[in-house]
Amino acid sequence: MDTGLLIQKAIKKIATVYGFDVADIEKAISGSVCPPDLSKLVDEGIYCFRGPDDEVKYENASLCLSNKILANTGVAATLLPVIFSKVRQWDREDVNELLFFLRQAVSIMELNPDSYAGQISCCMNMNNLPSEDIPADLSGKYRIWAMDKKGMCLVGIDADQIMHVDDIRKSVKVLQ
Repeated sequence: MDTGLLIQKAIKKIATVYGFDVADIEKAISGSVCPPDLSKLVDEGIYCFRGPDDEVKYENASLCLSNKILANTGVAATLLPVIFSKVRQWDREDVNELLFFLRQAVSIMELNPDSYAGQISCCMNMNNLPSEDIPADLSGKYRIWAMDKKGMCLVGIDADQIMHVDDIRKSVKVLQ
C-alpha cells in the first residue's frame, strides 16, 4: 500500500463528508497542537487493509485513517468551531441541514470523548440554536430545539428527530 496515497484518500474523505476543503483539513492536521503522525497511524491501522481488491482495501484503510485523524484533539479543536459556526449561521430554510451540521459535530466529539464529554464542553449551547419563533401554544409543552421556515422542527431528547409543527400539536393534544 502506498502510504502517501492512503493519507490523501483519508484527507479527501474527511473533506467530502464534512464539507471542508482539502487544504482546510491539511491545515488542521499540520496546525494541530499535537499533530498526528500520519505514517505511524497508517502503520497502526494495518488491520484496516482488508478487502477483495486494492480499491476496497484503500477505501477501508482510508476510513480507518480518517477516523484516527478526527480523533486527534488538535484536529477536532480546529474543525469543531467551523461546524459550530455553520450551525449558528443556519439560514432556517431546512431543519435537515441543521441536523446534518449537529451530527457532524457529534461524530467528531464522539471520537474525542475525553475532550468533549458533553454539550457544555463543546462551546455549543443547544438551548440557543437558531430558529424561527416556536408557536406560543407549544411553548413548555413539547421540547422543540429549532424550527425552520416550513414548520419542520428539530425535536427529541437528543435533538435528533424531525417533526412538523402540526404533528407536534396533534401529539400534544393526545397527551392532554
